[in-house]
Amino acid sequence: MKRMKDIGCLLIGWDKNILKECGEASHRQYRIFLSAICIMMVLWGTIGYCFADRYVNIESYIFKIGVAVAFMFIVLCVERVIILTVGKASLMSIMRVMLALCMSVLGSCIFDQIIFRNDIQLAIQEHREDVISMTITKRLSIYDSDIQRITREMDSLSMATITLNEELQKRPVIKDTNVSTQEQVVGVDNNGKPRKVRTQIVNTVTIANPLAEQLKANNDQIQIYSTQLDNLRQDKKKVAEKVREEINLRAPGFIEELEATLKVVSQSKVSLAFYIILFCLLTFLELFVLTIKIGENKCDYELIVENQLNLKKKLMEQTSKCILVK
Repeated sequence: MKRMKDIGCLLIGWDKNILKECGEASHRQYRIFLSAICIMMVLWGTIGYCFADRYVNIESYIFKIGVAVAFMFIVLCVERVIILTVGKASLMSIMRVMLALCMSVLGSCIFDQIIFRNDIQLAIQEHREDVISMTITKRLSIYDSDIQRITREMDSLSMATITLNEELQKRPVIKDTNVSTQEQVVGVDNNGKPRKVRTQIVNTVTIANPLAEQLKANNDQIQIYSTQLDNLRQDKKKVAEKVREEINLRAPGFIEELEATLKVVSQSKVSLAFYIILFCLLTFLELFVLTIKIGENKCDYELIVENQLNLKKKLMEQTSKCILVK
């Protein structure tokens, strides 16, 4: 029993030695604070575990429990700030109320997504059907744009190929004329030197029309375009199936489930009433320690702590005065 009381004092931040000197009122206050903190730790430990399981996608139970413990520790620290406050702290009380509202919204959203799981799944499926339809339309427009672009390029190249083919049929070969100049000796002059004259030699060679290579390149490119069009048309037929598979296999995210939760809550008065009740419950639990701290009369434990604080202040003031006098 003593060990349990020591652990309880450690949780709420009270000094066990001071508590031993106090009366029943302080022990009652101690039990109230301990009960309130235990409620909040269990509540936020559950929220932390559900959050780690559903939205952080943690597979290990050890890490899930670790997240739950982290949530419990944060709540414990927040509540101890209230419990260990000496005197009145209006600004801190206002901040605690605002923090309680934020934590209540977060907690109620997580709990609602667990409680309304089946309804949320239906809402998510309806939303995904709209997303699937929009995605299919968007991807089909992209495919149509690519098909039209390739078709235009293919038609333009086909027209150029037809013109080349007609030109090749008219001139399958072309003649290439080479002209060269040579010097020939045609006799000797009066001095006995050889007399030379220049003559031009014309050679005519028949070669294949170079347009044949361009025609071959055009036909190869047309074949590439044709293959691309066939692939695009085949992929276009499978767009709906691929999009549906991609979106349906996607794990629901926190925002997606939150939007679905708001949709479910807003469409039903019963679910809206339940959400308000759950939100109020969490808010009141969050403000439990604060209301106890503000509403209750000070117990002798708090009076002892304040008295010690005042004594320390007076002692420090007297010490300062003595130092100044010297």
